Amino acid sequence: MQASHIPFLHLLDGAVQYVVPRWQRRYSWGQSDIERLVDDLLVIAKADQSEAAHYGGALLTFPEPAPGGVVQTHRVVDGQQRLTTVSILLACIAEKLGPDNHYGEWNANLLRKRLENDGVGLEKRRKLRLQDGDETEYQRGLAGNPSGPGAVTQAWRIARRLVRDNDAAGLLKGLERFKVVSIALSSQDDPQQIFESLNATGRPLTEGEKVKNWLLMGLEDDVQQYLHDHHWLPMERSLGAEHSSPLIDTFLRDVLRMLTGKNIGTKHSYEEFRRWAVLESKDKDRPSLCQELSRLAHLYGILTGTAGSHPDQKVERTLLHLRAMGIHTHRPLSLRLLDDAAQDVHPGAGQDLNTVLKYIATWITRLWLANRSTAGMNTEAASFAYRPGPGLDDDYADYWITIFSNQRNTRIGMPNDEEIGEGIRKRKAYGASTTASTYAILCALMEREQPDEAPNRKGLTIEHVMPRKLTDQWKRDLGDSAEEIHEQYRDRLGNLTLSGYIANPTMGTRPFSEKRASYRKSGILITRRIAEEDRWDEAAIERRAENLTEKALELWPWQDNKGGTSEPPSVSTASQDQLRWRIGDGPWHEETFAVHMLLNVTAALLDLDPKNAERLSGQAISSNLHPATRYLPGTKAGRLTMRAVPGHEEYVLHPYGNWRETTDRCRKMGERCGVTVQIEGDDNRTPQRFWRFLMGQTGGLPGQHDEWRGIWQKTEALNSQGELIRFYIGPERIVIYIRATESASPQRTARMHECSRMIRETMGDQTINNRGADKKAREGRTISIEMTWERDNEEEWPDAAQWIADQTQRVQALLSDPSDENGSR
Repeated sequence: MQASHIPFLHLLDGAVQYVVPRWQRRYSWGQSDIERLVDDLLVIAKADQSEAAHYGGALLTFPEPAPGGVVQTHRVVDGQQRLTTVSILLACIAEKLGPDNHYGEWNANLLRKRLENDGVGLEKRRKLRLQDGDETEYQRGLAGNPSGPGAVTQAWRIARRLVRDNDAAGLLKGLERFKVVSIALSSQDDPQQIFESLNATGRPLTEGEKVKNWLLMGLEDDVQQYLHDHHWLPMERSLGAEHSSPLIDTFLRDVLRMLTGKNIGTKHSYEEFRRWAVLESKDKDRPSLCQELSRLAHLYGILTGTAGSHPDQKVERTLLHLRAMGIHTHRPLSLRLLDDAAQDVHPGAGQDLNTVLKYIATWITRLWLANRSTAGMNTEAASFAYRPGPGLDDDYADYWITIFSNQRNTRIGMPNDEEIGEGIRKRKAYGASTTASTYAILCALMEREQPDEAPNRKGLTIEHVMPRKLTDQWKRDLGDSAEEIHEQYRDRLGNLTLSGYIANPTMGTRPFSEKRASYRKSGILITRRIAEEDRWDEAAIERRAENLTEKALELWPWQDNKGGTSEPPSVSTASQDQLRWRIGDGPWHEETFAVHMLLNVTAALLDLDPKNAERLSGQAISSNLHPATRYLPGTKAGRLTMRAVPGHEEYVLHPYGNWRETTDRCRKMGERCGVTVQIEGDDNRTPQRFWRFLMGQTGGLPGQHDEWRGIWQKTEALNSQGELIRFYIGPERIVIYIRATESASPQRTARMHECSRMIRETMGDQTINNRGADKKAREGRTISIEMTWERDNEEEWPDAAQWIADQTQRVQALLSDPSDENGSR
């Protein structure tokens, strides 16, 4: 076994051919892998040392014996992903250069000589030969026509975009400095055994462990020991990470957001840290860099509470609220402020620290109370933290607050008082992550009223005044609309209060008359005040919401420092997923789901005039009202599931359709009944806006046109079997799969199995959901490919739109290909 450090491009010198054996896995790098490689190449190209290099891992090969003067064949044991990606990048750069351009000594002809051998037969012409379907797509790419469903075609499209959007000269300079450890096995070595050893299953290193290794590796033993004992271990203690590496990863992510201004993800912390260190020349003095990380970790630990309290009690009180809210997007910015104060970079950095932190706490709290999404706050917090800061003659607090205030009227701008009141009245305030924020807010209100007498937070819990589960007595007390009132008001702030751990289990579902007696004795004023109500119903909850609003606005006040007023964001930035409707000039009703809107509009029309039942009836199953005696609720009429009309269970209808279909149907129902049904917000929901964005960004998908609006969509039929592609655009993930349209049959099931097999084989670079493959095939669909995202974060939309377009093109190629390697399709 022989190892040598050589420039990657030297691997492609001379008459050589690298062959990926069939026992190797197929090419599987995705967009993030290719983008990281390109970023690394551009970073190392900008490094100021002429001898700078980037080590891209190892290339392990098994050279086959060959006489001199012929093409030397190397079987690739490890490193095919990098070798394939670099080859694709070279081809794309050559394509960009064309016949007449050059970068330094490089021109298209020289680049192609790194990809093909001259004067040999077809079998030995390409310097890289992949396996099976990968090889077919690689050949198409070299011919200038990348196509197919596989990862190689996807990589070619990504590489083309990256080469188009970046400096090709910089990429070539980076490739010249890109080095690998080339390891050539001897005839006595077993390549399969070595491959299995290299890829043995084990726990991967965390981002923090990678950073630690990079910082200490190569230093003298005594220096390593000193840095480990005096800086790295104290850093772990500051972060509470002695037994939890992910806490270090999170710290590194937030530090990098502060240092770079970019919204960096946790899983890329090491790569971004190393890249930043090289660009800033911090890698030249790793001991100092390790010391600086330890210092920042102590400040971060104060921010999170793991390193103890801040010495200033007022600052600590503000930090306590920020920690309790459970919303951490502010941390890169807050860390910057703590660092400014610690280093005394400005006369006001220390004395104004609490003023600025209180503004951030107010900002986050008001966003939550107004039920606004904090998506996008990650990016803004990183951007703010990276700013140069105020000049020495500027007022420190005014500088930062002015910057924050300039966000008004945006999605993450400071909500005005009206929005706060509306949010407190209506937002869901219990369950999942909302519970922690509600607890923080109720505790803060309690301590505001009782600064010297408030009970310790640790002994308190949240209690539902109207219980989470109604008893018969509660139903009687609430009246005929008990279930509706309970569903609507149960988890709103007005129905939530604080009680001790001892009191909470004993109170539970007791009637309000008994709870009120206990509340009168409570040491918590915001709870004791509930006892002033004679009964607890929707009116009492609304009154309490008004009282909480008044107290919240006193504790978290805000006035636009520009002297103007903050307008509520438009429907496109707030309440994006809310519809509202009314009949005539009646009250507005808000809905989240189109299904509920259709059912409730129907119920309102029947309440208005019982004769409307006849006006809404008809023979067509999908668009009319039907008696429940004909179709029982929950049964299917053909393929259509019927639902009962609320309050009019003697009637059923099929309420399912996309947003446009449903809103049009509601309006037409109003016309049939001689009234006007007004609907607002149907064109401004997040999925609708995203589909419009995708059409503008990519030109649209097969059959998209203008009517795509909801979270579920489908293309037109893409082959002679009528198969199509379906999409789910959820708040946290995007799903794509193939759907058959013909009736169930063994042939349909077999075809879906075959499509799933092809997805697994050709799209292994993507996240594949393989669960329930047999059941899905019987139902006429395939396994799915998925992408995680934050739908509310519009900064993620360009990447998501491109991903959907790329994967649709790949699946479309899969569907249109009538045969695979076995000739079974």
